[in-house]
Order: sequence, then C-alpha cells, then structure tokens
Amino acid sequence: MSARTPPPAGAAAVAVRGLTWRPAGRREPVLREIDLTLVEGERALLVGPSGSGKSTLLRALAGLLLTVDSGDLSGSVTVDGREPGRRPGAVGLVLQEPGSGTVAATVGRDVAFGLENVGLPADAMPARVDAALTAVGLDHLERDTPTGALSGGQTQRLALAGALALRPSLLLLDEPTAMLDEASAATVRDAVVHGAAGLTTVIVEHRIEPWLDHAERLVVLGRDGRIQHDGPPAQVLAQHGDELAADGIWVPGVPTPQPLDIDLGPLARPVEAGVELLTCEPLRVERRRNHLDGSSEVATVLVTDVPLAVTSGRSTALVGPSGGGKSTWLAAIAGLIPPSSGRVVGADGREVGELPATDVAPLLGWVPQWSSSALLSRTVLDEVLLTGRTLGAADEGRARHLLEVLGLAHLERADPQTLSGGEQRRLAVAAALAHGPSAVLADEPTVGQDRGTWAAVTGLLLSHRARGGAVVTATHDPDLVPLVDEVRHVRTPPSEPQRSTPRAVLSACGPLSLFAAAAVPMLAAVLSPGWRVSLVVLAVIALGALVGLSNRPGSGAGWTVAGRWRGLAIRLLPGLVGGLSVGWSTWLLGSHDVETALSAALRLLVIVAPSAITLAFIDPDDLADHLGQRLRLPARPVVALGAALQRVQSFGAAWTEVGWARHLRGQGVTWREPRSVIGYLWASTFGMLLRSLGSAATLAVAMDARGFASGGRRTWAEPAPWRLADTLVVLASLVTVLVVAIARL
Repeated sequence: MSARTPPPAGAAAVAVRGLTWRPAGRREPVLREIDLTLVEGERALLVGPSGSGKSTLLRALAGLLLTVDSGDLSGSVTVDGREPGRRPGAVGLVLQEPGSGTVAATVGRDVAFGLENVGLPADAMPARVDAALTAVGLDHLERDTPTGALSGGQTQRLALAGALALRPSLLLLDEPTAMLDEASAATVRDAVVHGAAGLTTVIVEHRIEPWLDHAERLVVLGRDGRIQHDGPPAQVLAQHGDELAADGIWVPGVPTPQPLDIDLGPLARPVEAGVELLTCEPLRVERRRNHLDGSSEVATVLVTDVPLAVTSGRSTALVGPSGGGKSTWLAAIAGLIPPSSGRVVGADGREVGELPATDVAPLLGWVPQWSSSALLSRTVLDEVLLTGRTLGAADEGRARHLLEVLGLAHLERADPQTLSGGEQRRLAVAAALAHGPSAVLADEPTVGQDRGTWAAVTGLLLSHRARGGAVVTATHDPDLVPLVDEVRHVRTPPSEPQRSTPRAVLSACGPLSLFAAAAVPMLAAVLSPGWRVSLVVLAVIALGALVGLSNRPGSGAGWTVAGRWRGLAIRLLPGLVGGLSVGWSTWLLGSHDVETALSAALRLLVIVAPSAITLAFIDPDDLADHLGQRLRLPARPVVALGAALQRVQSFGAAWTEVGWARHLRGQGVTWREPRSVIGYLWASTFGMLLRSLGSAATLAVAMDARGFASGGRRTWAEPAPWRLADTLVVLASLVTVLVVAIARL
C-alpha cells in the first residue's frame, strides 16, 4: 500500500449508522444495518458479489437514495456531521452507467455543470475543466464535442472528469474503469490517486488488484446487504481470502474460475460446425456529427483491413483501445449501422442490414454495451421470453433455467429497470441466448460480474459455441480473451481531416431571438383577414427560410446544404398534415366554403412553419443560459428545463436504440400488415416510455450528484450575449405582422 497522502483541509469524515434500505417492490432490504466510518482523506475499496448493494450504498453516501426512488429507509448518513448534499459540491459521484448521466450537450459544458452549481466564477472554470479532462485522458477532445458522440469508455471518463472538476471532499466512484482498456484504466487510476490525492474516496470495483496498493481500507458487502469484513486490504485478504473468493470476490492470486458447462438445448436452426453464417468484408464506417448550429462533421470511426467470418462453432474476440471502434464493428455486423464501404452478408448472400426482423432474430442474439438500452419487457422472465414468443418458440423451462444459472431466478417478477448494472447485463445475455440464435454478438458481456456470475456468463457463451453457435464479443476482459478461438485487434482509425459542412445564418442567433422569430408570426396568423394575406405571409416566411438556412457568408461552400432542407421538410410534415386536416374539416362543416377552408389551413401553416425553421437551432444549454442571465429567471428551474430539452432532443437516438433492440428480437414491421405497424409503434412507444423514465431518474441523480439540488447562488460557464443578428431576426419576423397590418388598412 502506498504512503497515505495527508488529507487536505476539505477532506470529509463520513459516518453511517444503522443504515437499512428496502426499495419499494422488494421483499427484502438491499442494505441491512450498515455501520461504517471513514476518516478524513481515507481511500476505501468497496467490494461484494454482484447485486449485494454496492451501488446503492454509494448513493446513500451521496444522500441520493430518495432522489427518484421510494422505499423504507432507516438509519443515518453524515458527511462532516451533516446530511450529504448540504454543502454544494461536497460529494462527487460517478454512476455505474455514466452514459445515462450526462447532463449537457457538449463535453465542456458537461464538466462545467458542477462548477456552475457551486457558484465558481466563470473566468475560473476553463482552467478547472481543462485540468479535469487532461487528468482522465480526454484533453484531445474539442470542448464543443457532443456528448452523444462519445464511446462508452470515453463517457465513463467524462463522468469522472465532471466529478474531479468539483474537487469534492468525498469522491464516490462506481466501477470507474469497468469498460476501459488497460492503458485508459491506468490513466483513470492515476487521476484518482494523484488528481484526487487526499480526498476521502470510496471506489467500487470487481477487479480490485490494480487498486490494492492505493487503498487503506477494504470493505466487503455480503449477499444479504450487510458488511462482512472491514479492515486493511492485506489483512482482510490474508484472513478471509478463500472465503471471499468462494463468495465471488476477485481475490488476487486466486486462479480464474472455470466457465460453467451449461446445457442450452439445440439452436433454433441447427447447423453443422464450420459453416460461415456471416461474412464481414473489410469495412469503413463513418459517423456524421450534427451540431445545433446547422453545421456537421463526418469522421471515420472504424476501419477494418481484412474480412471477418462469423462461423458456427467458433468464437471471436474484438479487442483494442477504448473508443477504437469495437462496439461500432459489432453493430455493423448486426446490420444496425450501415458502413460507408464494405458489406456484411449472410450465407444466402443477402445483406444483414436488409433482412426482415423475423429472419434476423433466429440468426442473431444481441447484448449491447449499455444493457439497459435493450430491456423491453415489464418483468425479468418476460424479457427472457420475448424473442421466443415473437418467433412462436418460447420455452419457459429454458428461460427459468437460464435465470437460475445467472443468479436471477429470485428476480423473475421484478422490473428489469430496477436491477443493478451487473444484473441487467446478465439478463441481456439470457435474453440473447434463450431462443437459440445461430450467432451471438456480445458487447462487454462480463463487465460488472463477480467470480461466480463471470463463470456463468462465460459458460453460457462457450456452451453456445459448443452447441454449434457462433460468438463474437467486444471485450477488455483479460480472462475471457484466452477462451476464444480467434482474436481480432481493432485499432483507432488514423487521424484525417474531417469533412465538415458550414454553419447556417440562423446559427448566429441566440435562443431568445429564435423563439421570438417563431412566436411573432403566430400573431400574424391570428390577425390575417383571409387566405390571400396568409399566403403572402407564408411567402415572407419562405424568404426568411431561404436566408436563414443559407450558409454564413465567407464559408466558401455554396449557398446552402441539402440536409438542412430535408430536415425542414420532415419537421414541416406534421404541420402540413394538420393543415390539410383543418382545411378539410372546415370545408366539410362550413357549407363547403373553399375560401374559409383555405384560410384555416394556411393560418395553421403560418403558425407552424416558423417554429420548424428556427427551433431546430436552439441549444438547450444556451436556452438555459439566456433565460437565466438575460431574463433573470430562477436559475435551477431553467437549467432543469434545458436538461429536459436535451433529453427530448436525444429521443431520436433513443428511438433508434429501441428500434434496434426490437428488430433484433424479431419485432419488426410489415407495411403490408397494418396491425403489425400499429403493434410496432405501440410497443416501441412503450419501450421509449421505459427508457425515458429510467433516463429521467438517472439524470436527476446525476444532476444532484453535482450539486444541482443545493439552494446556493449559481454561476454560468458561458455568457448570454444579444447580438446584431438577434435584432435582425426579430425585425425580420415583424415583417409578417406588418404585412397583415397593411392588408387590414
């Protein structure tokens, strides 16, 4: 163990007394009678079997158990003698699945979020943000990089940067290196050891060996939610190492457990060993990153040089650095991401991306990097049975057997969204295998697992191979890689100039002027005396669109970008349908008066069209800045509004993820059968609802973990200027009212 760094003046003393927590819907408590004391500057490792309550205890230490959850809570938690959260920024928490907890649209604003909440002066924020990003190895990213464009490992490091920037007195880290390659994990450990030196720190990890030299305490939670052992790491491991290993703890020096040999039953479509189920040609995958200012960039995120054969009875591991493209390669193999060059074809020569859902489901089982994104059912058992029921081959006996093997049998009636991260990952593995697909694509399937559940997960994958199935996994797990037949190294694509599109004229405007430009024509619509005037107003709006969606002067890239107009057409489509409906109903109910019907339809279009043009350029973070700084509205409500709007803007990506999950589980749509369309939309909407509720809950926890709920003064990382362009766009919108006023003279 390294020499202990003297605690800084701000390091926290933590006291937990008699803490018991039973969430609503659970029969037994997750935590039982927890007593724990941490002195200032102490660094403790918190370990235990999967599902033992480690993440729950971290939330309790942060004072966030009741932020979104309900249940029976007793006992007390104090930080420096007060309830956690009383001092803004005193506790920093990095969540187990940090991708759900990003609180801003760009990297820089996400890291600065906590600094704003604690009232740090704006001129001091850039240095703190840069230092935090450098500490976690993300200093190569531009500060305006969209958070949605990051890989899972990069998102994990971003969450840590947001916590480190706060310089909290208590730092709580929930598996901070779980999805990272060894080099990135070493960077994160160095950031914690040196960047958070002297802070009181609690770290949850399953793979504890790299942390042992940096921890003074090892706290072990048992399966019953009680503290089993607590003391110096060397002492606890020397006295109880065999017992801990038997209970699932990854004790250093204990051999890796043998994968379980599990009878999975036959494949849905039995095939001889050695058959190429899929052939993945050398691929190039590009990703377009759209900015709210109307510009976009195209970057290469994956390049593979040689073909990959997905072969029955064989397993392949994709390994490489975090952010190198492993998850992208898996998604391309599944037909979820279209490559810009190369194809993925099945044995019959058809491209996987063009297969109907009912053909994909028997072919592929899917375990995504974020397991929660694939959960579609209301109970654990229903989740495992979903694909089989869709294909008409559900086997409850097999499903229950899988749950038993994975330690989830006692949770078969539980809501999948209430499971721990490790439990959700095991559930995703069970759901991918239960219907007997020919191949399984698993992204980091062993993350968050103890020794016992690791043996079960790897045993299932290897047993699937043994029954003739193919396995392709993206992994950083050094114990899993030796068990596969082939290892493919994924390398980060070479740096090359990004192809970018220029910004639109409207991108120079702030959110308040854009809102005004959308609202003012509504007055013109109300006051318009007839359809002819409304048509002139629409012509003025169309002229405004031609100017506003054109490229900013000096870009040297033509006058506009076709993609902006396609986006506008999509946004206008509901308004056009509404206008036709209003016009038709007015004509039908109004003595078949065409002019009256036309006036009603055009009024609606005058109301809708400006919003379709301008609101797409509003950045939720900028909106919160302007509402708080220029209109002097209460800071926290407008920031919450901005965060909510950011989530709304991400609904497209969430809808895509839900669509992926449903497609790969056989629940596609056939336009020739209207019932399938209705069923698909209903089921996808329900899936979106589940995702939205879970996302909102995690967002609330992530925001409060960075001091959002405190009542102190809040500062702003970015200014909220009113520019000449804002004045001009408001004046331009007033032309619509002027047209109506002249017509009424």
